Amino acid sequence: MKRALLAAALGAAAACHSGTRPAPPAAATARDGGTPASPADAGARPDPAQAAWEQRDSDPAALDRAISLWEEQALANPQPAAPLLGAARGRRLRIARAEQRPDLDAAAVAADAQACAADARRSWAAEYPAAAASTDVAEAGALIGAQGAEALYLESVCTAEWARMQGFTPLIERRGQLMASFARVAQLAPDLDGAGPDREIGALYAGLPAYAGGDLDKARKHLDAAIARAPQDARNRIVLARAVAVKAQDRALFEEQLRTAGASPDAALAAQAQSLLSRVNDLFGPPEAGQEVPKAPQR
Repeated sequence: MKRALLAAALGAAAACHSGTRPAPPAAATARDGGTPASPADAGARPDPAQAAWEQRDSDPAALDRAISLWEEQALANPQPAAPLLGAARGRRLRIARAEQRPDLDAAAVAADAQACAADARRSWAAEYPAAAASTDVAEAGALIGAQGAEALYLESVCTAEWARMQGFTPLIERRGQLMASFARVAQLAPDLDGAGPDREIGALYAGLPAYAGGDLDKARKHLDAAIARAPQDARNRIVLARAVAVKAQDRALFEEQLRTAGASPDAALAAQAQSLLSRVNDLFGPPEAGQEVPKAPQR
């Protein structure tokens, strides 16, 4: 039972990525997928990678094309930060789409996550070479400014995704680096991706075993902070329910958060919350006498 709860907590953040788009740039909203900055100068001919990205919802091949074009641009561009960031965003979205399929190819997701992390790292490294040269994680993070926040965030999100595909050990081995990176992003851009930095830190604290730094109280603190900062982002509530409430066997918290998330205007996240809420008796046992049986949220 304990191992099952640990596995549920470990997968919480990954599951919430499945219905979402990649983190947008500062000029875009946190939930619309964003519009990656084009490396082309104003007035130059249209960027084919950007054009492909804008067709990602209507053309099934457009996302793959955008990623390839951005990575090609990065190879030929003396300032590759922008196309590499676009490629990392694209790979994160491709991972999210892959996780929605019933026949998940874990090896393909892991490979995409590694490439996403590499593109994102190369993006911030191009802007902050002194940080890239540092061998100390904390020192490197301190040298990265606001312009590199999203790239640092994507590197960490994709690294964590890769580690989860491998199992407990790789995540445990990288916990210090991930915690430090997310903490730095929280300083630079706390609102990024719907309070993503606090959400990711909370998911890590909940997913790690106690001997490796796991702490449900700290997880709850960061996830409460994410909800306070971005109350309309259902991902924060789903992670709190799945990663903390299940592991703590707090049925009331589980039901409260998922009822709210189930009314989200984001159809994919609402469906995810409702599906998880339907499993309440499997996760917590039948309700005690006099306890209200959860109803499907009204939308």
